[in-house]
Amino acid sequence: MIISYHLEDFSAPFSIPGQFMMDRFEDVGKPADMVWPHKHSFYEVLWIEKGNAQHLIDQHTIDLHSDTLFFIAPGQIHELGHSENVKGYSIMFSEEFLSLSHANPEMLAGLSFLENSYSRPSLSLAPQQSEELGDIIGMLLKESGRKDRSASIIRHLLLALLFQIQRMMAGEASSEADNIQVLNLKKFKKLIEEYYKKETKLSFFSAQLFMTNAHLNEIAKKITGKTAGELIRERVLLEAKRMLIHGHWTVGQIASELGFKDFSYFSRHFKKQEGLTPAEFRKSSSPSG
Repeated sequence: MIISYHLEDFSAPFSIPGQFMMDRFEDVGKPADMVWPHKHSFYEVLWIEKGNAQHLIDQHTIDLHSDTLFFIAPGQIHELGHSENVKGYSIMFSEEFLSLSHANPEMLAGLSFLENSYSRPSLSLAPQQSEELGDIIGMLLKESGRKDRSASIIRHLLLALLFQIQRMMAGEASSEADNIQVLNLKKFKKLIEEYYKKETKLSFFSAQLFMTNAHLNEIAKKITGKTAGELIRERVLLEAKRMLIHGHWTVGQIASELGFKDFSYFSRHFKKQEGLTPAEFRKSSSPSG
């Protein structure tokens, strides 16, 4: 069973309990006997100022170096690998903390990099970009450290930081139409998360979103480079891989849990997507494999 940590499990002098926390990466108070790999119920943005590290997210290895931003979304299973003298900042926040802003959903949807952290989890910074982010982080630290700190000011400074990162990721500000599409993709991903064990038909999801299959595919393809059907299948496959690696379920139990009535069909489907049977994948992913 993969442990899920919450903001309350960490500690830092610059924090709003259960909603926001930041500190030097090396100084953040972590849970005693922290278990790796694990997942979070919150977003985390890491700024690696100096040093090198490897991070494993859902079986994908990400190499991090000086002046790199790294993003972790809620629910992603991750593990810190080899690291060398890593210095930087960790900024953790809940989705609720952002939602308490007066900004409308379409505006917050402009932060598409938070939703795309599965496909693009890091960003290398140019010197000028590091300086720009450093200015905002300095203001965040100063406000968070005040005795009379304001959650509203911290929230708006955090939004300024996130939108600046979004600008760097996109190269230019998103249009209103793009923001609406990102909002629809976010709704689609939430539906996938809720129903992927029971529903995998594209028509079900497009009906829930009051749009055609073609329109939903167009949105998914534009933002992620993948079709809506691929995103659904990837989520099912990801859960199957997680259960094979981190659990003690039989392949038949996993197939049943993920809504496959035919065990052999699940095995064929898995091999088609991954190139290995479930049993072969489990063996190759074990420490002794």
